Amino acid sequence: MTENHISLPTNRAFVIQLQANSDRSRFAHQGRVEHLSSGRAVHFPDEHELWAFIDSVLAAERPGQRKPES
Repeated sequence: MTENHISLPTNRAFVIQLQANSDRSRFAHQGRVEHLSSGRAVHFPDEHELWAFIDSVLAAERPGQRKPES
């Protein structure tokens, strides 16, 4: 396998921690997500809240977008 060296912007980096799920056949949809460059973090009860947080952070990073108040 060859390694690809892709430069990824650090302001778009997130850490996602998933809650342990006793049923290994199902994806754990609960957990915590943190935006690394801002330190903003939330606990999410489902995948929709996870993506809503990521979308809001990325929208705030776009030029011309107003940053949401914390």
